[in-house]
Formats: sequence, structure tokens, C-alpha cells
Amino acid sequence: MKDIKMIKNIRQWIYTFLLIVTCFVASPLIFRQIWKSSKDVEPASSKKPPVIDIKNTATQPSETIPPTENISGDIAETDTPINEEATTEPPLSVPVFVQSDPSYFDDALFIGDSRTVGICEYGTLKNADYFCSVGLAAYKIDNEYDENGLTIYDKLSANNYGKVYIMLGVNEVVNDFNYTINSYLSLINTIKQYQPDAIIYIMANLHVSAIRQLQGDGVTNENLNALNTAQAELADNETIFYLDVNPIFDDAEGNLMAECSNDGVHVLAKYYQDWCDWLCMNTIQVDTPEENTDVITTDINSDGYTFDGFSDMDISTDVPADNFDYGVDGAYDYSGENFGWNY
Repeated sequence: MKDIKMIKNIRQWIYTFLLIVTCFVASPLIFRQIWKSSKDVEPASSKKPPVIDIKNTATQPSETIPPTENISGDIAETDTPINEEATTEPPLSVPVFVQSDPSYFDDALFIGDSRTVGICEYGTLKNADYFCSVGLAAYKIDNEYDENGLTIYDKLSANNYGKVYIMLGVNEVVNDFNYTINSYLSLINTIKQYQPDAIIYIMANLHVSAIRQLQGDGVTNENLNALNTAQAELADNETIFYLDVNPIFDDAEGNLMAECSNDGVHVLAKYYQDWCDWLCMNTIQVDTPEENTDVITTDINSDGYTFDGFSDMDISTDVPADNFDYGVDGAYDYSGENFGWNY
């Protein structure tokens, strides 16, 4: 019995010894695996967010985020600008011009320079009133007198005009631009003050010929067009209207046709009748029965445009010498400066 018990003890010690040896041999491997696992697993707070390249964010599609609302329900202020309602005035209405007979000009006043003198002397609107002279300009009209010694103020205060036509600017096209426009606007305001019920027609300055532009004095169609554009902006298409006769007398390059003028500035006498016919075609209806007027268009490219003033004359032939020819009388002296030409 004693031998059996001893054998069991020896086996127990052997198993214990083997277990100790096994643990001793395997422990480094176990601890190494545990250490490796602990390094691979990091806490969640130690993770870094992804890096975004700000140079490329502009090209990436972004989700549209609606504006947030504050407690009151109003849209909260953001850095994004809010489109406000347009404060610009509505566009001007397009004027409707009608055909009228010469009686339309019974209560009309024409104000202008030598081109208007030509309308007065060689045109067909003899029933109209005129305040015009060679070299007239808006800036010096206050000191101008007609053949009866009347000023523009005398004319406007002594008569009741239903229409006033103005064509000024060629004699001051080389002057200070703002000064010229302000002088023109001052004249319009004077007319409105004395004749509040009158229709005002702003007539574009007639172009000059291609050869006339080469004189180098600044009287060019480029400058005239700039002035005409500024004057056209004064029209409101309610009581003030803009009229441009240039398409009737222009060549393909926008210059006054050489065949229509001897001096490159004024049309020949016979063409003033065509000018007056064109004015009759471009009137604003004023208490006129509908059956006496025909709606027309001033667009020369339109099928409705019917002006044929040149149809009965051959302008390619030599022009007769009956030109209404006002030459340059020299520069007008204004405070010691050459302030314009006299046309």
C-alpha cells in the first residue's frame, strides 16, 4: 500500500512539473500575442478625422442646405446675400407714330440751327412757327433773337404750342459733353415750364459726310452719335419723344450721302421737302380722329415702312447747285475759347 501511494505522488509531481515547464515555455508566446493585440486596438477617441483638400472643395458637389429659422420664424441671417426686389424703373413704352397731314404742325414750334433754317425756308411746313438761326446752340439760346427781335422766352410765353421740335448740337459737339447735355436739358425744362401741355420732339442731329469728317475739328459722326444717344435718353415716350431722320439720308456706312449735300453738313434744298414728308409720317396722335391717321413704323427694314421720298429723283446724277449752303463762319467766341462752329 505504501508503494502504491508513493507511485501516485510521484506521478502527481511529474504532472505538476510538466505543467510548470509547459507554462514556462509557452508564457513568452502568450504574453507576446497579448502585447501585440493591445497595440493594434486603439481607443475610439484617438482616431483622426479624414483630411479634406480645400483646393478641390470648390469642384465637389455640395448639398443645398436650406436657411435656418430663428425662434420668431424669420429666416436667420446668413453670409449668403439675399436677392432684393429690383428698384429700377420699368422700361419705357414704345411710341406709336402715325401719319398726319401738314395741319398737324399748325401749333408747332421748331427750334434749331441752320438745318432747321433749311426746313423753314425750303420745306413744306410753312404753317409752323420757327426760332432758328445759323450757329444756334443750346448754351447760347438765351441771348438769341429772331427776325422780330423776340427771345425764346418771348416766343414761349406769347403763344400756345401743342408741339415743340428741337434740333441742336452740331455747333457744340466738340464742347464739354456734360455741359452740352445740361444746356440741352435746361432748354427742355424751360419749354416744359412755359408750355406744360406741349409734346416735345427731340430731333437727332443730322450726320455729316465721310469727307467732312476728315477736317479734324471734331465734327464727326462718332461724336454726333454719342450726343444723339445722350439726347435720346432724355425722351420719356410720354411727353418727350426722340426722332432720328438719319436713316433717310445715310449711306451704307452711316454717313450723310455725298449725293445729298454739297458741303457735307446740310442736305440740298430739294431734300427738305422729303424731310418734311418724313416728319408728317412720324407724329404722335393728339386728339385726332382715328380715321384721319394711319399707324406707321420708323423701322426702315420693316415691311410697313413706306417712305419713298427719293423714288422720283435720281440722286446718282450731278446735284444742282441750289444747295442751302451755310459755310463755317468761324468758331463762336465763348469766354475766350473756341466753343463751337456756326452751322
